[in-house]
Amino acid sequence: MRRAAVLALAAIVALPFAAAPLTLARFAASPAGTATFATASLAAPTSLAGTGGTTASLTWTPSTSTSATGYQVLRSATSGSGFLQVATVTPVSAAATSDSPGNGTWYYLLRTYLQGWTSPTSNEASVIVGAGTSTGYKGCASTQAETTSSGDNNGYETSPGNACALDGAVATDLNSGTGTSTSCASTAKDRHRFWGYAFGLPGSVASIDGITVRLAASVDSLLAAPKVCVQLSWNSGTTWTTAQTVSLTATGITTYTLGGATNLWGHTPWSTAQLGASTFRIRITDVSSNTARDFGLDYLGVQVSYTP
Repeated sequence: MRRAAVLALAAIVALPFAAAPLTLARFAASPAGTATFATASLAAPTSLAGTGGTTASLTWTPSTSTSATGYQVLRSATSGSGFLQVATVTPVSAAATSDSPGNGTWYYLLRTYLQGWTSPTSNEASVIVGAGTSTGYKGCASTQAETTSSGDNNGYETSPGNACALDGAVATDLNSGTGTSTSCASTAKDRHRFWGYAFGLPGSVASIDGITVRLAASVDSLLAAPKVCVQLSWNSGTTWTTAQTVSLTATGITTYTLGGATNLWGHTPWSTAQLGASTFRIRITDVSSNTARDFGLDYLGVQVSYTP
């Protein structure tokens, strides 16, 4: 009995312990293929903007593809086509660069890159480079009230020609408008046109770089949010730019400036013909939420900045 128990125990001890099962990986060779990387998986930079001068200065919002290397800078002399890579910018967190392409109007695109892969291109930005000059401020020679769908339909009804010279004599728009809307587009607002600007541009101009409007204006009261809306036309008043607006901050004659040396008012390109004495026009709209407001205009001067 004792011997049988001893033999049974010895048999158990002699049994091998079971090992955990193994998982084997099987590798198989396959023909070499071409690596692909979808362009949509690299995000383009956004909000590309340019500023001119002696060089082109570019700014943008960096790509969200933070593992990318940086950006390729593409430039063309033609909007929408002909772009060639002219530089790279690293790292991908960069948000500005500059370029020296020579005088003229240049167009830029950016795209994010990683090795040989690139993103779609950014929005297009235009930059004017060159040693520009300006005409100085010029006054108008002719004026006319808008007589339909324009408030009282009489514009600056008292001495409108006074707005053509900075001399203290004021054109006036009394009890302006017939409604309380504060929109520049409201047909309840008085409007007046001015033209006949003799800019004296040379026969050969490389580019029109910007247009600045100088307004010497007054108002009888600052109550009811008085403001002046300014639009430009390049075809004798058939088409107008989007209005730029200035809020009046003093009752006495005060000078306000709209546009600027690189501000084209949303119309590009301007030509010297479009800036002619009869083709170029300005429209002034007086706006307030009170139809008792009286507006005064001592001067409406325009300066054109250009590259010869």
